Amino acid sequence: MHSELTTFDTFWKTGDMESFKRLMKSFGPMLHYFAGSIVENAQEAEEIVSDVFIKVWQQRQHFPPPDNVRYYLLTAVKNTALNYLKGKGRRAAHYAAWEVQVSRRNDHSPEEILISKEDIRSIQNIIGQLPPRCRQIFILVKEEGLTYEEVAQLLDISKATVNVQMTLALKKIWAALTPALRVSHS
Repeated sequence: MHSELTTFDTFWKTGDMESFKRLMKSFGPMLHYFAGSIVENAQEAEEIVSDVFIKVWQQRQHFPPPDNVRYYLLTAVKNTALNYLKGKGRRAAHYAAWEVQVSRRNDHSPEEILISKEDIRSIQNIIGQLPPRCRQIFILVKEEGLTYEEVAQLLDISKATVNVQMTLALKKIWAALTPALRVSHS
């Protein structure tokens, strides 16, 4: 995270093109995935991320560097993607697809078990089968390292909703892995 901030600060303060390229290389793939999870189109996602990087480049001198680069860029991509959908009249449909279902809390976590390569493939398949909003939240928390509060602000949902979606995701992963674990540990 420290080198991440240093790279961004260098770009932000001096307009150094090499620092900007490192910033795009570091965050580009994550931002493409995130934008794609919103607009559900890879080409549109690429366009959105490019627009965000162009705006960051053009407006870097007008305000100070953010404290959390990852969160700042994710927020910018989210807002740009939602504005894009709004312009195409699809925002309401996507929000409806992101509706949350409440589930009971489960204290078990797949992180509490020993994970083999086969288990990792199973987990990846299960994650891929989660509802879009649940999958998006799970990836932002577990793979991108955002806090529940940051995800809630980023997606304009409550922290409780993030918790419910994480619980739902972990329950589904745990339930899918449990039979395999019984066989492999017997």
